[in-house]
Amino acid sequence: MSPTMTTTELKPTILVVEDEVGIARMIQVLLEARGFSTVVCHAGDEAIRRIADTAVDLVLLDVMMPGMDGYEVCRRLKADEQWRHIPVIMLTAKDTTRDLVRGLETGADDYITKPFNTEELIARIQVFLRIRGMSLELVRRNRELHSLNAVALAVSGSLRPEAILDGALAGITDSLGLAAALIHLVEPATGCLELRAWRGLGQSSREALRSLAPGSGWAWDALERDEPVVVPDAAQVPGLEVGAGGPPQPLGVIPLRFQDRRLGVFSVLGQRGQQFSREDAGLLASVGRQVSIALENSHLYTETRRKALEFEALYQVSRAMASTLDLQNILTQISETVSSLLQAQAMTLMLLAPDGRTLSTVAGYNLFDDAPARAAAATRGASPSLVAVREKRPVRVSDLRTDETYGTWLTTARERGFTSFLAVPLVLQDRALGCMNLYTIDRHEFSPDEIQLLSTFASQAAVSIENARLFEATRQLAITDPLTGLANHRQFYDQLDREFRRAQRYGRPLTLLMLDLDRFKAFNDRHGHLAGDQALRETAEVLRQNARSVDILARYGGEEFAIILPETDIQRGAAHAERIRSAVAAHVFLNQETGLEHRVTVSIGVAALSPTLRKIEELVHGADQALYRAKAAGRNRFELAATEEDGAAPA
Repeated sequence: MSPTMTTTELKPTILVVEDEVGIARMIQVLLEARGFSTVVCHAGDEAIRRIADTAVDLVLLDVMMPGMDGYEVCRRLKADEQWRHIPVIMLTAKDTTRDLVRGLETGADDYITKPFNTEELIARIQVFLRIRGMSLELVRRNRELHSLNAVALAVSGSLRPEAILDGALAGITDSLGLAAALIHLVEPATGCLELRAWRGLGQSSREALRSLAPGSGWAWDALERDEPVVVPDAAQVPGLEVGAGGPPQPLGVIPLRFQDRRLGVFSVLGQRGQQFSREDAGLLASVGRQVSIALENSHLYTETRRKALEFEALYQVSRAMASTLDLQNILTQISETVSSLLQAQAMTLMLLAPDGRTLSTVAGYNLFDDAPARAAAATRGASPSLVAVREKRPVRVSDLRTDETYGTWLTTARERGFTSFLAVPLVLQDRALGCMNLYTIDRHEFSPDEIQLLSTFASQAAVSIENARLFEATRQLAITDPLTGLANHRQFYDQLDREFRRAQRYGRPLTLLMLDLDRFKAFNDRHGHLAGDQALRETAEVLRQNARSVDILARYGGEEFAIILPETDIQRGAAHAERIRSAVAAHVFLNQETGLEHRVTVSIGVAALSPTLRKIEELVHGADQALYRAKAAGRNRFELAATEEDGAAPA
């Protein structure tokens, strides 16, 4: 038994540059708890010295430091060819656009403001480490490619398969004085040997030899035996059109293989009376090996170039997604990148509904509605997209025309001319968020490499989508009243300030309604606070039902509500107030505990923007004073705010 060798996987090393010792220690503990190795320093010049003698995978760089600040450190790192590919994430309490732009202009890969979310920081570090890993792998493959290119250029002077084949045919026919030469390559999709290049071959011979089915004839005999085959008289080979009689023409067939992969066969036809010597056979075998190497070089070059473009696209879109938390922007970037990577003619991005049973299209390219297919196949199992989400695995359909499992679900896609389909789930920590669906017009098998690439991208996309969702949920909590779902007091003033300035700038009307539930304290005392909360929720719903899409509803505080009415003058505002008053008065409040019905009324104050108003506080005060007058005048009514000309204006 041969000895085995064990290797220890190296931890990624992160350089933490932070002048505050406590913060640096906190970051160090956090990173090491997540499996990273750390190097810590507290000054910019120290960071430059440490990175010169320590292998670093990523730099967390504080901006504000004594002496050399973070911007200068980043500029020096990115200006040095040795260090420029190390990702730099800046950490700072300065979050203005100017600071962000300055950081990115110095070459920083990302910019996180303090205090930062630890999970977001770890996620971004992992993203850039993955990207760096892919970049290093790409560099390694490119170095190998240069070595392989040297061999290929020595034989053919080109990395294009057509040039490689033509060069090989020209060289061998000229050097051996052959009558003809031809090369067949294995077509992966069909398994046949397809004619790719020839010299000295007539039209009818080319047609007869264009495609050779697996296992048939002299070409396949040589490929399966994995050794050259020499036929003394090519007249015995069908398709070559070598007439019988006269001196024989020899045929040599050399298999083209690279390692354990069959590439094809290289066939040569000698002149009449010519015989292939042992040296000729050795030369043919050597040429076959060189052609195989050159073809593999070409294959590697093509694949490496494709992967380079893919990695670049992934890198760029990862940076773009990391720079925004706007969900729709992220979804658009995902759909554009995925469509470009696989050159899909259509793509849909679907997210799973909270019930976990339905998917909704939220973005995509060349979108179309596949609802008829879903309806037609409602009794035939789950759609391929839902299967991909539920089983957390890619689902591919190479040919929609013949597939019996999912073909009926994709009827609309087939009718629109699409042939192949792929669904890749968006999975985050073993939880599926949705899926990406790709459609191609030409039949496409979707190779394991392509599926792996999309799965890697889908994982990154899932992280970005979840981050955007969490950010939006947090933002909504900050601006929404939890009881009624309306804007809270702070959001009300933000919205009112925006509408106030817009109305003043463009000379447009603006009206504000302040509402208060009548005798609400007595209602709470009589029926309890749970019934009071229910009354507030139902009042908010009545306001929603009677609001326009442009109206802004808010819970001002306690039992008081506010409604901002853009593009509305005092007369239309009064009509709107009366409509709301009557709607609330007509609403029946059913106590969920006692089953008793209750009625609630509101008093409303109406104030409108006027040339004399300069501050939003004056508009709120006017509506508030009108509300008090409505209360004093008997409740269940509205009053208009006082003006300089007429004082208090009755309803």
